[in-house]
Amino acid sequence: MATIDDLSQQLAAGGNLDEIRLRLAELIGTHLRSFNDADGLGYWEKEHLAQAIAMLALNIRAGSESTAWLRICLTCIIKSLVPAEDRDEDYVPKTPQVDALTFDQLVTALRTVGG
Repeated sequence: MATIDDLSQQLAAGGNLDEIRLRLAELIGTHLRSFNDADGLGYWEKEHLAQAIAMLALNIRAGSESTAWLRICLTCIIKSLVPAEDRDEDYVPKTPQVDALTFDQLVTALRTVGG
């Protein structure tokens, strides 16, 4: 599996976007499962992984060679991994819509992005 550093380097080097998209989807899925397995899929993780899925979807649907959405997707994945002691979870108010998201809904969204 590609790591965050691998994907960052591939984006910087102008790597194959279809391959990068696939690796980003795999990375999101891996982290999503790891949080769920550890019973750690909290608000913070849901919000950032949901945003990562949305950014990946925007890039795919745009059919663009731009890497902007992919870079933001990668940033959202990175943010989802911030340790609890380094977060400011009260920076913005929490929304009930994000709080209500479930593991299964996020997995379904990720699968939908991949077609």
